[in-house]
Amino acid sequence: MGSRRERKLRQQREHRDVDAVVRADGLTDAPSLADLAADALDFAAVVAHLAPLAASALGRRAVEELSPRDDDGARGGGAPRRAARARGRRAADERPRRPGARLRDASRYSRVLSAEDLVKLLAFLTASNRLAAWLAERRDRAPELAKLADGLPKLESLEQKLLRGIDRRGEVRDDASQRLSNLRRAQAELVQRIEKKMRAIANRPDLRNALAPGQTGTVHLRDERAVLAVRAKALGRIQGIVHDHSGSGETAFVEPAEVVELGNELATVRADAEREVHRLLVEWTVAAVERLDRIERVAARMAEVELALVGKRLCERLGARPLEIATTSEGLVLRGARHPLLAWQVQEGTLPRCVPIDLRLGDPFRVLVITGPNTGGKTLALKTAGLAVLMARCGMPFPCEAGSRVPLHRAIVADIGDAQAVEQNLSTFSSSLVRIAKGLERAGPRTLYLLDELGGGTDPADGAALGAALLEWLLERQAPTIASTHIGRLKEFGFAHAGAENASVEFDVETLLPTYKLVVGAPGESRALVIARRLGLPHEILERAEGLVDRSAEESMRLMGDIQNARLEAERKREDAAARLAEVDERSAELERARADLAAKSDRVLDEAEIEVNRRLLGVRDALDALRRVAPQVGGAARAELDRVVASLDAAATGAALGERRRAFVDKLRKGDFVYLPRHKKRCQVLKVDRERGILRVKLGRVELELALDEATPFESL
Repeated sequence: MGSRRERKLRQQREHRDVDAVVRADGLTDAPSLADLAADALDFAAVVAHLAPLAASALGRRAVEELSPRDDDGARGGGAPRRAARARGRRAADERPRRPGARLRDASRYSRVLSAEDLVKLLAFLTASNRLAAWLAERRDRAPELAKLADGLPKLESLEQKLLRGIDRRGEVRDDASQRLSNLRRAQAELVQRIEKKMRAIANRPDLRNALAPGQTGTVHLRDERAVLAVRAKALGRIQGIVHDHSGSGETAFVEPAEVVELGNELATVRADAEREVHRLLVEWTVAAVERLDRIERVAARMAEVELALVGKRLCERLGARPLEIATTSEGLVLRGARHPLLAWQVQEGTLPRCVPIDLRLGDPFRVLVITGPNTGGKTLALKTAGLAVLMARCGMPFPCEAGSRVPLHRAIVADIGDAQAVEQNLSTFSSSLVRIAKGLERAGPRTLYLLDELGGGTDPADGAALGAALLEWLLERQAPTIASTHIGRLKEFGFAHAGAENASVEFDVETLLPTYKLVVGAPGESRALVIARRLGLPHEILERAEGLVDRSAEESMRLMGDIQNARLEAERKREDAAARLAEVDERSAELERARADLAAKSDRVLDEAEIEVNRRLLGVRDALDALRRVAPQVGGAARAELDRVVASLDAAATGAALGERRRAFVDKLRKGDFVYLPRHKKRCQVLKVDRERGILRVKLGRVELELALDEATPFESL
């Protein structure tokens, strides 16, 4: 007894020192999906359900490449917190594809991007600029999401270069360079001259009978050479070069000798134009490759926004929420947690219900032993806990209730399922031991062990001894462990060790069906004799079985039952207190959300008021401009009075426009920002802000405009 008491005290002291060990491990890089047992936890199936929630190719790729984050990235709240208050239109109207792979190939293999590739890159750049503006507009309403705009690399120069050179159809513009402009002009002139000469030849009275029937005046192209369709029997009547024949052989396509020289000249100009286009594509490819790192960073930010919106939709569809990040000593707490795949089946109507799981692992126990019947939900509990840890690491929400939290484990060792290693000629028991043995080298406070059917597949006595030894070994190393088992002797482990606890999945002996409810603090009972009686086994067999029951074991079970009842009562009170605390936290969160919603509604009301003011001011400005135009026609004292009235109205209009919010908007305007011009119904980029003159220079399409500061607004709903 003394040695057991000392071991319990030592375990409690070590338990208090766990966080110090974790802080000193110096590991801050992100674990991999393999480190977190993604395959064993069916993570790929979860991702397959997440992908359709993405609204763009970039978003789908971001979901498909979803991976664990480092500690800071996971602790930052991830996608759901960022998107919690995102409202309004989509962040990326263009729905761009991520350009990184093409650019990396261009950089690695010296490949030239095609015009089509550059158009996709241009769409991406345009979307990224819209994204920056969209995030900036939501800095007050969605600050976590808006932080993604901080330090966003500037790519306007590349965007402008491509805008000047390529149109949206993927065609290189004629004015992309002066040389290309000259060549395209010369090409067009030569085409006109050739067509004119060809029609003149085709319309000559002496040659009409030589042309194929119905082809009079028609000019054809063969290998980009202008030709006439001539009857084969009349070839001698038109001198020139035969470029092709019809399938029947009755028609020949002839380039008349009179236009051959012009055709040669046109071919030379076309070749020069193609070389100039290639030179431009090389120039733009080099410009893009030089900015590859910045483009990748912008793409990563855009992917984060897409993941945030996917996380928000997951919260809306499944009632998911962000998991709080706990310290390792606080441990894992799941309230009303549902396995995502089952939650989706319920949402799709293919499963009637999914029983929520309440589970905790941490202070004051680090080993949880779950017992109960087959199909009772033990494996489901293990997978749900593992997936919660993995999805929190990936920055995604999880279907659960308020108060749920998980530590940032660096690894998960999962021995789940009874698959045999056939290729190694291993039994279920042996293959399980192989999986466990591979994971023991990671044992520590930040590795979560999920051990399904511990000690199964072999003699119960040997399995119990090996299972107990393994749990003791993990307990000594502070490794959080959830184990399920059918072996009765392992139930004693939770009673005999200070850092361990029992749990069970309930079984309804009336219906002989599992309830799938997990109860922490109580080991599962065999209930074999009760079930046998319910199933109608003969009375004499049941009496003999009761007589064979080990009385010492029966006394031991009665004693453990008393301990169990005391633990269950303590657990019930603890859960009641925790539930009340969670309700208080949830109520506080609701009040904070209500306050934020009220502030957002207030902002929207002010926005709408300012929009209406600006709309009316446009009419006032137009009227003032009309007065200024007619003022020179008025003479004498009337002119002075008119000038005074115009100046007064102008000052009043300026004062009306420059309220506190308006003044803040103007003060924050910088070169490179985007504004909306109600008069033109266009969003454009700011080139220069002259506050002294009250003038704004903007880029509207390909034209630069100067206009009054009053004419610009941050709103697009005017």
